[in-house]
Amino acid sequence: MAKGWTTPDAEQFKMKIEANYAAILGTVQAEDIMDRFVDKGYFSIADVVEKIMAKKTNNEEMRVLIQLLSERIQQHGILDFFLEQLTDNGYDKLAREIRETEIKPIQVSEGRAGTDNHRYPQIPEKLKNKVVTDKHAMFLARTFSPYKVLKFGVFLGFNETEISHVQADYRKYGESTVVQQIIIRWKNRTGFSATLGKLLEIFEKNSDDIELNATEYEKALEKISKS
Repeated sequence: MAKGWTTPDAEQFKMKIEANYAAILGTVQAEDIMDRFVDKGYFSIADVVEKIMAKKTNNEEMRVLIQLLSERIQQHGILDFFLEQLTDNGYDKLAREIRETEIKPIQVSEGRAGTDNHRYPQIPEKLKNKVVTDKHAMFLARTFSPYKVLKFGVFLGFNETEISHVQADYRKYGESTVVQQIIIRWKNRTGFSATLGKLLEIFEKNSDDIELNATEYEKALEKISKS
């Protein structure tokens, strides 16, 4: 096994997990790996029985497993152990993709709340005045931590009850679908003033709070510019 991740590396690894979140949910069977985390002492029996196995679908089980992994990310060796379990159980390609995912750090500068510091890739000015489309929402839906959906919804002006309703209706399709629907509802509520420029300003102004993934955000902006 490789040397355990240090604290800064652990944060990078967390971003790698988030960047591959959909692939992990769609590929890994929780039952293949969860018991080994108990054997190693990273999870308790209660974690597995009461939190993971209490869920009805594998997709939901994996969401909880990844959440536990994120919460205990500072436990020495847990991240390498996760990749090792993927490799040992036939998910070696996914393990390799996670480890090799490039994470570009967000460069924080003075005047954070401003929109003119160009810390992020820019889209054509004419696009900023366009009303947000469903396609824009789809491109941006996987650019930040899946654990920050509630905060993101609040930044768009929704209350916790409204966000919970969206989660209840769409979570079964994946967290990115929840984000997409929240953006679409924001557009429908805001009307013609729901411009792409205003939405991107919300993303960038609150990037730390939603744990914006710089690499995925850049990819989304490239897709938007080409669409």
